Amino acid sequence: MKNPYAAKAPQHFWKKAVGEPGLADIRPIPAKRFALGQDDVVATAGSCFAQHVSAHIKTRGQVRFLEAEEIGPGQPPFSALYGNIYTPRQLVQLVAEAYGERQPADIAWRRPDGRFIDALRPSVFADGFPDIEALHAARRAHLAAVRAIMAECTVFVFTLGLTEAWEAVADGTVYPLAPGVMAEPEAANSCVFRNFTYEEARDDLDTFIARLARVNPQARVLLTVSPVPLTATYTDDHVLVATAHSKAILRAVCSAATARHAHVYYFPSYEIISGHHAAGAWFADNLRSVKPEGVAQVMSVFEETYATAPAPKPSTASRLFSDDDENVICDDAEIVKTLGF
Repeated sequence: MKNPYAAKAPQHFWKKAVGEPGLADIRPIPAKRFALGQDDVVATAGSCFAQHVSAHIKTRGQVRFLEAEEIGPGQPPFSALYGNIYTPRQLVQLVAEAYGERQPADIAWRRPDGRFIDALRPSVFADGFPDIEALHAARRAHLAAVRAIMAECTVFVFTLGLTEAWEAVADGTVYPLAPGVMAEPEAANSCVFRNFTYEEARDDLDTFIARLARVNPQARVLLTVSPVPLTATYTDDHVLVATAHSKAILRAVCSAATARHAHVYYFPSYEIISGHHAAGAWFADNLRSVKPEGVAQVMSVFEETYATAPAPKPSTASRLFSDDDENVICDDAEIVKTLGF
């Protein structure tokens, strides 16, 4: 009887694909992939780590990076000024709002200095807004940009970051940051903690994929999972356990989406950074921030996968990206900043 694994290529065996190569030579190229061409228009959204993908695509200039809003100094390099979209539920609600299908009841939260923030993108505008009218005017422009992204992109890259979130009791609006961290809603106890289940995250992602297909049938969706651990958890679990729980759900959701939809793909940035093989080498001393060299390794494999151009050497690309970059924002990092650690 012949061993059924005998016909498999070296990348299917841990010893050959992971155990023997050097760290930079471990390159998990996805089996399900596509080629990016010069005519492609790439849009990005998602968690903190997604900003590295945006910055890389913009810097390399091999395909068109879609910027539907002007991105100023200190603002995240996404395709629009939506800030961190950590969960599929946030993405679904944003798109529904952009098309006039929902109106969040409470997004103008007051900061201690008296200015207002848009609670759905709290870190995007460092100066805040002087009044609620200015906030809503900026949001109307933002929603128009979201519609443009949906209609114009040929590839939508979404990086899933968290399952934990805060939800408005009144209408279910999901926020990227808890009330009281940066600003306060008018009504006390107006939000509750949510930790989305696998089924909820899967269904939300399916809802977004279906909506994008209706608006833009030719668009492909490229999913990634952020390797950055939780800053803090509001569950009763240790943060290490809560991180594993959250990432396992998001990773499984991505596999479900790629299996269900021919035009949906997954890129393993999560595995490249946090896999066993790396033994933490791509993380900074805090074991959370990704080193520039780690980001460069991810983007080198990204270019090899999608053949945008010859992949740059990680030592060269590493000078371009860092979690300490002033244009990289992470809403959840504000949790510990206000606590003084």
